Amino acid sequence: MKPTRARLSILAMLFIVTAINYMDRANLSVAGSAIQGQFALTPTQLGLLFSMFTWFYAMSQIPVGYLLDRVGPRKLYGSAIILWSMFTFLMGFASHPLFATASGSFVMLLICRALIGVAEAPSFPSNTKIIATWFPDHERARATATYSSAQYIGLAVLTPVLSWIVATWGWEASFYISGGVGIAFGVYWLMAYRDPAQSTKVNEAELEMIRQGGGYGSDNQRGNRTTVNWADVRYVLRQRTVWGLFIAQFAASSTLYFFLTWFVVYLEKGLGLSIAKAGIGAMFPYLMAMCGVLCGGVLSDLLLKRGRSRTLARKLPMMLGLSVTTSICLVNYFEDRPVIAIAILSVAFFANAFSNLGWVVCSDVIPRHLIGTLGGFLNIFGNLSGIVSPIVIGVILERTHSFQYAMFYIAAVALCGLLAYVFLVGRIEVIALPRNESTPTPALDRPLGQQPEA
Repeated sequence: MKPTRARLSILAMLFIVTAINYMDRANLSVAGSAIQGQFALTPTQLGLLFSMFTWFYAMSQIPVGYLLDRVGPRKLYGSAIILWSMFTFLMGFASHPLFATASGSFVMLLICRALIGVAEAPSFPSNTKIIATWFPDHERARATATYSSAQYIGLAVLTPVLSWIVATWGWEASFYISGGVGIAFGVYWLMAYRDPAQSTKVNEAELEMIRQGGGYGSDNQRGNRTTVNWADVRYVLRQRTVWGLFIAQFAASSTLYFFLTWFVVYLEKGLGLSIAKAGIGAMFPYLMAMCGVLCGGVLSDLLLKRGRSRTLARKLPMMLGLSVTTSICLVNYFEDRPVIAIAILSVAFFANAFSNLGWVVCSDVIPRHLIGTLGGFLNIFGNLSGIVSPIVIGVILERTHSFQYAMFYIAAVALCGLLAYVFLVGRIEVIALPRNESTPTPALDRPLGQQPEA
């Protein structure tokens, strides 16, 4: 029997929801200058507003990851999409006369962004769990790259649209429209998504292919443990490879969060572009990032398919991408030439997206029944950069009135991520949980500080 391709429809749903997810993250960046001008916000206050989403997004990761392992992605993810879209919609009311003062409107925006952060917390742990469930291992990097590319395609296509909406109808309309789109798709997700065993679109041949590739129904999925064991979680968190992965995720996400928060403001105030031209200029780095994430995923799976080790297939794109990302600081020398500056930003964002395999490595090394919980930890570290970087950049701008030191900061953090992959991340393989205290631990994944016996 020829396998069906039901998993591709699941991938299409992940692509759409990821595009909506990042539209609702980036709409504040597009509206940032208008909001700052209307409510007389300082750069530090605007940086705080940019980072508020991530504070609560990161704090929610552990409980949400645990809940995901218990409830499953269909109900949790569908409800989350509707909730974050409702709070996005409500942000448009911040200029309502009910919030008569600038401080009242600012507090309203802060609260809505915080609630959006809580509601979006299940997104990437759910995506990772769904990919690990629906796809065999030799397709996972490409599947992850495909849905991840949606964040860049969505930003490339929607940033000019949102910029036009802000320029034509005001910044409030951008939140009304993006929130309404998300609510509609959240309802569709609840009606359409099913796990492989409940899906009516998958046949036995496709299920067998998924099982043989370590997906749904395989030994990796079933394991000997069917519930979350916190002793297992603590054991995994003591592994050197896991901490290298956490640091690299923080580093890669720092560049991403610059492009999600301060980027359009930089195009307006750093390069002197109008909001309309900034929206068009933003397209090119986002499109390059889309190409980067697809190239990284294709290269990784191609190396794996040609018999290269999983370690080489996953680490090579990560290390190449992070090394080239450091070139973002070169933009400091071309701020008077916007075309060259945008070209440098495009190359750096391409490289950053090329290294976007953190979630793939997570699904490769974390035992399947712990992906939701440990994916929450990974998301915390990735999104700590969304807390730190916007505020750091805001403080830099308030003190220096220049983006130059901000670019050096982003390049330095990317270099730290590269060093983490060089010195901390070992073999890319599923971490074997000990059956008892006498079970030996592989040398490359011994707990931090533990030395092999003489």
